[in-house]
Amino acid sequence: MVPLRLVLPMMVSLAVATWLHAAPVPRVDPKAKAAELEGLWADLYKDEPVASKALLRMFKQPEYAVPFLKEKLRPLKLEQKRCEELLKDLGSDDEKTWKSAWDELDYLDPRLAIDLLTLMNDITENPARTRMVELCSQRTADSLAGQTITINKIGVEGYNFRSNGGSWWAEHQVDRIGVSTWSTKPSWRRAARAIAILEEIGTPGAVKLLEQMGEGHAEASPTKAAKESLERLKKK
Repeated sequence: MVPLRLVLPMMVSLAVATWLHAAPVPRVDPKAKAAELEGLWADLYKDEPVASKALLRMFKQPEYAVPFLKEKLRPLKLEQKRCEELLKDLGSDDEKTWKSAWDELDYLDPRLAIDLLTLMNDITENPARTRMVELCSQRTADSLAGQTITINKIGVEGYNFRSNGGSWWAEHQVDRIGVSTWSTKPSWRRAARAIAILEEIGTPGAVKLLEQMGEGHAEASPTKAAKESLERLKKK
């Protein structure tokens, strides 16, 4: 039997030789990687099977996915004062101003801070009112421009938006936003998919981000998804 003290130097030499002759690791172009991740983020917003393919591709590169998602995700919570500021900006004539408010309220939701009936009572001037309704019913920006929008009670605890072009469901319960088929919210669905990626990655950085997402509005579906992910990870 060859003594261990003689074997170890040979093993080290072999390892060094293997490393020296190994193919060089290709360098990652930061701009190309950033563009790739932005594309995957956009695909997570879409329907299946595009979203699932993006989810898998992002999961396979945790060293890039976690820092990227850290920049994209924030807890779903909104203070009333901030919501009122955004709603004011939503009615601006300046395109940059109202679109910035639109993007923030699309990721969050005015109903996280103010109940729907109060919103409809307080936001009376167009275009802030029509844009707010568009956000709450996942319609294209300014698709209701110039219309008079009202809200009507239906049944025991339901509401409909109504305009001269017809009526449609008005979701007033936060826990049903993005969950029911009649109250979809792609931005929350994308957040839930990102949470699933973080759960599968399961690194300390991913867990920390899940904890942050779990600090959002208690009734928002992505907040619930983050808390459920954390509970499953604790059992592993």
